[in-house]
Amino acid sequence: MSDPTSQDPNSNLPDGIPAPPPPRPHIIDTANSGPTYAFGTTETKAGKKKKERTHPTDPYEPLKKRRGCGGCCGCLGGSLLLIVILFIGLVAAVAYYGPGRFVKDGYTVVNLANTDGRVTTAPTEPTVYIGNFINYSAGVTEVPIAIIGQEVIISGTFLKDVSITGAKVTALANSSFAGDLEVFAADFTDKGITLTGELKGRVMRSLQ
Repeated sequence: MSDPTSQDPNSNLPDGIPAPPPPRPHIIDTANSGPTYAFGTTETKAGKKKKERTHPTDPYEPLKKRRGCGGCCGCLGGSLLLIVILFIGLVAAVAYYGPGRFVKDGYTVVNLANTDGRVTTAPTEPTVYIGNFINYSAGVTEVPIAIIGQEVIISGTFLKDVSITGAKVTALANSSFAGDLEVFAADFTDKGITLTGELKGRVMRSLQ
């Protein structure tokens, strides 16, 4: 026997009376409720929503290009900076490879600051010459020598090692070096020397 409560309640209605409609589901009208999130939108004063740029392909205003000065200022400024750096490096090299190193190795120090800087007689023992302008032309030099000055001109035949430090160094064509030649200079001009040993040191600009 079936349970009468499980039957359709509309089956007990008299004939001719329609069954009541089923209850309407509670549906939220999304047209009036607005968006459920606000990512990528902003409120404007007029109440309208404006889309923000959230994609990398959105157009952006072009970056302003820096205007140079005809290609001169940048190059000139960079060149001056490079010259200053090279000059500091040269000063450091003179300080590190200065007369102290040769004195430690037993060289005799000859100061030419108060002379015309000309050396025409070769030394008989290892010697380091110090001055502003030095012109070494002593013929045949049989001992190692070192020259430290702002401007150096050298010529002759050298049977031992030679070290030259200066802002401007010029080796003339009649210069012959049987040993090593060490040069620390901003400008090194080689007029056609003969070098049997090894060329050492650091030269910022080599000229011929």
